Amino acid sequence: MRRFAGIEAQLAWMLLFSGDKGLLKEPDVYDYSGVLEGMEAAELMELVAQAKRRLEEMGVSDTPIELFIDKDYHIRVNSNPGRDIPLRPLVRAVFILFLRHPEGILLKDRDRFCEELEDIYEVISPNTPPEDRRKRVLRLVNVQDNSFSEKLSVLNATLERTLPASQAGDIKVCGNNGHPRRIPLSPLLVHWEEG
Repeated sequence: MRRFAGIEAQLAWMLLFSGDKGLLKEPDVYDYSGVLEGMEAAELMELVAQAKRRLEEMGVSDTPIELFIDKDYHIRVNSNPGRDIPLRPLVRAVFILFLRHPEGILLKDRDRFCEELEDIYEVISPNTPPEDRRKRVLRLVNVQDNSFSEKLSVLNATLERTLPASQAGDIKVCGNNGHPRRIPLSPLLVHWEEG
């Protein structure tokens, strides 16, 4: 245990006292040889805590992201109530669809999800006339149309812009052509409100 704390403390020291912000490197000016060994456990823990705070300021977090989704499909991050992820209705419908299917979705098979997307979109946008909702969803699932891919791009760009990089990467839709696209976040970290 002491050996691990020593490594953590050395990494924390290097992060806090290196010349460039955000760069983990051996500091040029500060010599920590002998300093860390003379610190009490509480001082070492405070050093590590300071380094974690600095990493969070830089947008790096070791806190796993959790999503909270209410009955109207508002999506909040890490606490309920928390900050909503600002998504347009169709983009949010696509995001909800992927969250409901952690196994992933083949883009060429997206037309199989037409009815489910309509149901999701109706909850998200209840004031949109039914014929308009139907038309938009049919365009979304049409494999000859690029609308679905556009919504995925907008979704991923919004997540990158809204969240720290380490969290956005956990909930972006990813995958390669010919393989299912999916959100890598564990379904256990997605909390659905009953209603």
